[in-house]
Amino acid sequence: MEQWHYAGLASTLPNIEPTPTDPKAGRTRISKPPPDPWDEVDPNEPPPPCRILPALSHTQSNGDEPHELSLQEAQDTVMLGAQILLFRYRGKVHAIDHSCPHASYPLSRGSLYDIEDFGIVLSAGVVCPKHGWSFDLHTGSSDRGKYQLGVYEVETREGSKGEEVWVRRKEKGKAG
Repeated sequence: MEQWHYAGLASTLPNIEPTPTDPKAGRTRISKPPPDPWDEVDPNEPPPPCRILPALSHTQSNGDEPHELSLQEAQDTVMLGAQILLFRYRGKVHAIDHSCPHASYPLSRGSLYDIEDFGIVLSAGVVCPKHGWSFDLHTGSSDRGKYQLGVYEVETREGSKGEEVWVRRKEKGKAG
């Protein structure tokens, strides 16, 4: 069984709630595109509501603060190796592969949505902005083809600095 890896404090992940004014009904952007390198950075701009960490082999298993990638660093290196996208949607912390398994596009640029049936929320999903493919956040299943998004188990633990988030790769066949 895979070991747990420390992913940081839960307080660093603001809650993402659905945005009713989103032009694509029912979808909520995870983060904005990185600023143009020629634009001045707005010091009042809030940080993105997600964290991007290197693959589990590079994260901490002893509780030390993990190395976090900026949106730009992650986008520049997404093809070079696995990255974990960590965020809180509707109060639940999720950890998934940062790149789309279909086109390796960074999912931090994607949109979140509720998977509903007759108005009852059954699950949540992420839409890749490159081709519009969707993936279930709990199972990793795609709405097209046999592509499977890597999904991580998430556990919160009480630590000396507050609630901590720990992740490990989900076992094959184990659903949300």
